[in-house]
Amino acid sequence: MVWVLILAFGTLYSIYSVVRHLRFETYIFDLGYYDQLLWLAAHGKKIFSSVIEAHPWVDHFSPSIFLLTPLYWLWSDPRVLLIFQAGFIALGAYPIYKLSLRKTNSYIFSISLSLCYLTFYGLQNAIAYDFHAVVLGPTLLAFLFWFYEEKKFRLFWPTLIIFVGLQENFFILASAIGLFLIVKYKDFKRGLPIFLGGLILAGVLLFYLIPYVFGSRYYYVPAHLRQINLTQIIHALYTPTSKIDVVVFAFIAFGLLPIFSPHFLIILGEEFLGRFLGTTNPNWWILGFHYNAILAPILAFASITTFDKYFRRKEILAVVLLFGGMIISHIRVKPDISKMFYTSYYDLSATSDAKKVLAYLPKEASVAASNNLGAQIAGREGLIFLTNCVENTEVWGADGRRCYKLKPEYILADMNPDDKRNNNFYPDYDRESIWRYLTYVQEKGKYTLVKNVGFVYLLKRND
Repeated sequence: MVWVLILAFGTLYSIYSVVRHLRFETYIFDLGYYDQLLWLAAHGKKIFSSVIEAHPWVDHFSPSIFLLTPLYWLWSDPRVLLIFQAGFIALGAYPIYKLSLRKTNSYIFSISLSLCYLTFYGLQNAIAYDFHAVVLGPTLLAFLFWFYEEKKFRLFWPTLIIFVGLQENFFILASAIGLFLIVKYKDFKRGLPIFLGGLILAGVLLFYLIPYVFGSRYYYVPAHLRQINLTQIIHALYTPTSKIDVVVFAFIAFGLLPIFSPHFLIILGEEFLGRFLGTTNPNWWILGFHYNAILAPILAFASITTFDKYFRRKEILAVVLLFGGMIISHIRVKPDISKMFYTSYYDLSATSDAKKVLAYLPKEASVAASNNLGAQIAGREGLIFLTNCVENTEVWGADGRRCYKLKPEYILADMNPDDKRNNNFYPDYDRESIWRYLTYVQEKGKYTLVKNVGFVYLLKRND
């Protein structure tokens, strides 16, 4: 039954992801970004992201992502990433089921917990928002817990290395896991080196390797914390109220069972503190996007511990709590993935104009593209985000707004005024400013319009 669930949800999530891409609702940030990197690796080219115009590890330290390079030898297409992500997320239910069955001896609870994990809104919202290396973390973390409990340390250590190699903040999370092992299991032999090693390696990476080896200050260093006092820090933990939502509905999604396993608050606390204090980006403080995905295995294993301690004779109650929490959290969050159950989701007619224009774009040409079109053409060395650098010349951070040195051969723009995708004109958030830029480069003779169908425009540079 657990394999039926894994296959079913892996298939559902793959279908949703691929159709979303075919609808041109994926973006340069972040599917195009990762697609370009793996395309470069698969073709033996220098690893350099033109999307952020820097070494990719300036933005996020993700060496483990290159383990996926062989996928591009089989099929050099961004859809392979979306399908892999969907299947790999679903696979995380297996170690959760296995450990739950061993520790609780309850088949119905173990299957219910697996279903609760697979439908967790954090994972569904991650599926509904492109591809991210960090989203592979929940499955690796689930296997990490399982390998530890089963004392399969020959598998535990390489899994831990791959896990922290997904993104730099996982070094801090690993440190919290080390502390968890010390406090819960009194395992100083493994917990202490993981705890200290995570902290030390994070410091070396963020404050030495990224700025001095990879060539730029780490964009996400929480410099704002230097300017606030203790009272403001405490206030920042619960304001805005969306932060309270994140904490409350994380526990509700698993029927409140994780509350009764306080040792797991060490790991959960690291995640909540890092998100609530470590950034001024409000996207990190909400129930959407991919930021809640990593909570899924932590909450699932906390639920197993709670059942083992308090619910052995209350099996049905535990299952009712799980299903109740799952339903309540979905009513509150309303994951975007529910759109796949409407026939209108499979209507691709709105992409016909863009497809006609894309047919005129040379395969190897460098391109400045709007967000939704960039993800369709990322398999090239020269890809940047279309922005108005005439009116705004300020250079921003790697994962934010910036102007580029590259002068692309083509400009590709989807200027649909009815587009509901708010981030299609990111980073300017303003269709008019992009329109003024297109007008400017044509009036100055820098680019010439070579193809226009509907609201999609292709301009070529006048050499």
